[in-house]
Amino acid sequence: MRTVLFAAELGYGFGHVSRLIAVADALEPFGYRPVFAVGDVCETFPILGHRPWPVWQAPVSRALPHLALNDARFKVASFSDILYFVGYGHLDLLTPLVRAWEHLFQAVKPDLVICDFAPTVTLAARGGVPVIAIGDGFSQPPSAAADFPVLREEAEPQIEPAIILDVVTRLQKARGRAVPAHLPSIVAGDREFVCILPEFDPYARTVPGRTVGPLRALPEMLPPPPPGNEVFLYLSGSYEKLDQIAEGLSQAGATGQAYIRNASRKVADSFRGAGITVLSEVLPRPAFREAVGRARCVIHHGGVGTSQDMLAMGRPQILAPTSFEQQLTADVLFRHRVGGRLRQGLTAETVATALRSAFGDEALIERAQRAAGVVAGRGHQPAMPRIVQACHDLTGGPPAA
Repeated sequence: MRTVLFAAELGYGFGHVSRLIAVADALEPFGYRPVFAVGDVCETFPILGHRPWPVWQAPVSRALPHLALNDARFKVASFSDILYFVGYGHLDLLTPLVRAWEHLFQAVKPDLVICDFAPTVTLAARGGVPVIAIGDGFSQPPSAAADFPVLREEAEPQIEPAIILDVVTRLQKARGRAVPAHLPSIVAGDREFVCILPEFDPYARTVPGRTVGPLRALPEMLPPPPPGNEVFLYLSGSYEKLDQIAEGLSQAGATGQAYIRNASRKVADSFRGAGITVLSEVLPRPAFREAVGRARCVIHHGGVGTSQDMLAMGRPQILAPTSFEQQLTADVLFRHRVGGRLRQGLTAETVATALRSAFGDEALIERAQRAAGVVAGRGHQPAMPRIVQACHDLTGGPPAA
């Protein structure tokens, strides 16, 4: 039996780990043994806790300011800024992180590493363990360019990329490993898969054609929702504006269901008081589809997986971004005129106004339906079979029965 280490180093929420779980599910019938290392074992417990797989806490530093990445006000000029905020600006910060990953590799003894939003994993594994790097457009940037492409022209770079490259070069020389010729190559895997619709790839203009499509088949398009005030919400229990959203729902006379990840009793009660059914766990796919089918709009933070699914299903979206990546996703939906955005200074009144507009805007429903039709018409093939085949190629074929 061959062991595959699934590593999610950075990011928040379920998106990155959910992709890895999907690949683990696809590989396990072939005899591979999944082991997980995640950035927060508590946050991901709702989706990993019932699985039989070992789960390790990934090496991350509480001393680093990487929490800024989960702040929608944080503007990233390029992926170099992300590397800076997770320790790549100083040798004495990056070295212990790489060593910790090396120790984890020694303990798990993987035959293959599959990672998502995990630059230190690809760096630590290079020259030792084969790596498949998967992700959405933001979390898996182009690795063949001389420099990371610019994400925001107006953003001030946090650090010169040459400084990071120098840190990585010194570290690799000390480890006796190959020195990167250019900075983006540190995120490269032996195989790479950008598993997203091209609309959501922030690098699509500078590096077109690099996406391989969704990991799995997208949900089928839904018929238009019935008239009414029903919504579906998928939010984080740590979001600081939940009280305002609950009050806005009440003011707009909204009904519907909400899954609020790690919600406190106080938060859950505030949404119930607004007339919303608060779910205690993620809905199974059929029940989720039914709930979204009744909704005039879906409110969430802008995770690219959720945004992609809602686009395919033909539902307008109202986003409350909590990170720079989610801001980019909100930009995509806004450009396609199938979604709105709740700004940082949102109030109950602005939430209620956005909801009332969505409830009565038949043109918005029609645009969302047309966009879903365009996506369905492309006939995207899931990327999963290609990833499974890459696993076989890098490990010498499926394990013997």
